[in-house]
Amino acid sequence: MKKAYVATFAVVLALFVGGLTALDLQAARAPGVMLTRIDPAIVDDVLQSYPVTVQAKIQFVNHSGSPVDIYWINFEGHRVLFQKDLAVNASWTAGTFLTHPWLIVVSGTGGTTESDTGLRLGGFVALSTNGDTAIITN
Repeated sequence: MKKAYVATFAVVLALFVGGLTALDLQAARAPGVMLTRIDPAIVDDVLQSYPVTVQAKIQFVNHSGSPVDIYWINFEGHRVLFQKDLAVNASWTAGTFLTHPWLIVVSGTGGTTESDTGLRLGGFVALSTNGDTAIITN
């Protein structure tokens, strides 16, 4: 099952990144997209970052009702803590790259850099170079 998710993600990634040209990126002046939440189990257990050179930004906005921790999923598929205890109604912007996954875990629920720990709320992946927004909810 895990290999099927990885294979599907790799195909989507190749199509997405391969379809972008330098002209497309230079011409893009519109605001970033509102990101759709990804199942946290897939982000935590299946996805990993891939080496790409297209920089992006994600603004995380916490509307979950609890402080949250934000983890980047590295090239080996492991969590790396980037933002701890993002307060309710606060926002934080991360510099990232297209297709790099991020995981949101409720602070104080046992979340560590180990997979499958803490109360996972969701995940997000940058899809544009114009500053995407990730609204964190329960």
